[in-house]
Amino acid sequence: FILEIEPGQRDGGAITVTNASSVPTRYLAIAQDWVHDSQGGLMPKPANSTSASIAKWIKFNPREFTLPPNGRQVVRFSISVPKNAVPEERRGVIFFAPAFQSSGLAVKTQIGVVIYAAIKPIKRMFEVGLPKASLNGARQAVITIDLAAIGNAHCRLTGQFRLSDPSGKVVEEGRITEEVFLPGERRTIAVSGNKALAPGAYRLHLEMESYGTTNVFRRDYEIQLQG
Repeated sequence: FILEIEPGQRDGGAITVTNASSVPTRYLAIAQDWVHDSQGGLMPKPANSTSASIAKWIKFNPREFTLPPNGRQVVRFSISVPKNAVPEERRGVIFFAPAFQSSGLAVKTQIGVVIYAAIKPIKRMFEVGLPKASLNGARQAVITIDLAAIGNAHCRLTGQFRLSDPSGKVVEEGRITEEVFLPGERRTIAVSGNKALAPGAYRLHLEMESYGTTNVFRRDYEIQLQG
């Protein structure tokens, strides 16, 4: 869920929980914090352990319930933003754990529902560093790009690249799949071509864009492929 909320207002959503086990099970809705690891993967953290926590703002209806085998329950959640909240993004992950597991941090048998709650006004901004390029052992182009989210809300970056030889002929192109960057987060991604190329001079055309903004980064670079 990606929510955008005015200070003093609330928003939320609905989640359907299914008991796939063969016995009646009592569930408890749990809101935890989360951060990214160095590769951009989600790491759950205890509630209220990060400055971006929504744990104190979120409520569930119902919070605890029992489901028969194959039973379903719609759980509604709401996030109430204080009137004096500063413009920033808060985050959480919702787990529905069997009630007897509620004291633990990791709920490995459950699927987490990730929540982004951005407090208005929202600025989704990103920057793209100077890309680097080389040839791998199979003589395929490998392009590394430094990316960062520099606004007050996360960016979901996607893009595409194109390589042309000195005559202008396109010799390689591909898409850059979605990468999520939290506010202030910076890391390097790598994309590879699948064609064998000769070492030498090429022109790299790079495009990047993000969910929630109309800005598109477009730039051409003169590069040397070596390897």
